[in-house]
Amino acid sequence: MSDSQQATAPRGGAVGEFPLDMSDPALQADPYPAYRFLRDEHPVLRGPLGAFLVSRHADCEALLRDRRMGKDFANSKFFQQVMGEAGDEPPPFLGLGLDDFDAKLFMLTDPPEHTRLRSLVAQAFTPATIERLRSAVAGIVDELLGDLPERFDLMERLGTPLPIRVLGRMLGIPAADQARFTVWSTEIAGMLDLDVELPPEAARARREAVAQCTDYFLDLARRRAESDGGDDLVSQLVRARDEGSALTTQEIAATCVLLVVAAQETFSNLIGNAGIVFARHPHAFTRLAADRSAADATLTEILRLEPAAHQVGRIALEDIELHGQRIERGDAVILLVASANRDERAFTDPDAFDIDRAGPAHLSFGRGIHYCLGAPLATMMAKEALYGLTARIDSLSLADDSIAYKPGMGLRGPARLDVVVERKAA
Repeated sequence: MSDSQQATAPRGGAVGEFPLDMSDPALQADPYPAYRFLRDEHPVLRGPLGAFLVSRHADCEALLRDRRMGKDFANSKFFQQVMGEAGDEPPPFLGLGLDDFDAKLFMLTDPPEHTRLRSLVAQAFTPATIERLRSAVAGIVDELLGDLPERFDLMERLGTPLPIRVLGRMLGIPAADQARFTVWSTEIAGMLDLDVELPPEAARARREAVAQCTDYFLDLARRRAESDGGDDLVSQLVRARDEGSALTTQEIAATCVLLVVAAQETFSNLIGNAGIVFARHPHAFTRLAADRSAADATLTEILRLEPAAHQVGRIALEDIELHGQRIERGDAVILLVASANRDERAFTDPDAFDIDRAGPAHLSFGRGIHYCLGAPLATMMAKEALYGLTARIDSLSLADDSIAYKPGMGLRGPARLDVVVERKAA
């Protein structure tokens, strides 16, 4: 076992205090030793904001399926306390830009509201719909990867533009408007880290991004209602709204904000993390290039080893006992799925990359009623992206030893990823 795999407490935190220094740059650069420490020493640990951290695979999987765990922040004691103390200035991580509307992001609701909202959005993610998108995605990948130089930023070239191009097609966003969504999604995604110490100017920028993104989709929904519409998701939701039992205009806007942020940031991270894995495990790239049928297993192992999202939040709807800890109704629970994916209690040699791995499934897309709605789309897009890369290059390596990751721990992926490639002979 290497030094980095030892279950020792990372720097920061005296005895009796929270044992991790969340501001330590080393934790973001490599959080996996800290996760191992939590699994071994504190499988359920109350964090500095009062939320419980759960780090083992069996526990995370069980709680993801447990109907006693919800996602509506209105049921959170922490949310109620913070909002009660906020006054006229909302906390930086709750500036959802929806304060004037009776609307929620469907991923932050519980049944029966969640069931209603999710069922309406799910029409955009049916197998038939995704399959119809495949050729378009392949075409976008071909365009983005045309005339590859020997060195380039994988995020700029593929990871960032691909999801917004696909989302633009799904939502009917004009090409001229798509660039602004990259900026908005980066700001909005930061809310997942519940940063109560965000500088005021950064908090204002975050709230402004959400407000602008929300206003954009409110306007788009109104324009779709005034026209004959089309086959894009916004048009479909507007038509369903007009039938009287579906999403309101505000809910349509909130849903689109969610889709943009979730798809843009998580897929961007997935592509960046795949690049890192291939650079560190070149045999995986070589095998995929020689055998496209290995794509599913390769992608599954990438998602296990380096997931795009490291944390999943829940709110306890009832009291729950776990490893001697009492999680009370209203407590926030953070399920460390990236830690669960490397739990040695569930996986043999969990820090190794092995596409022939047997054992339980990773938790990167969640479980239960909140299982990631976009998982099939993300999988299809990622496979087309991998096919595009392996068709053009024989190998991929990192141009720099160090990797600059995006800020925050909720979502994890490189801000940029300079790679050097060996192009296939013409």
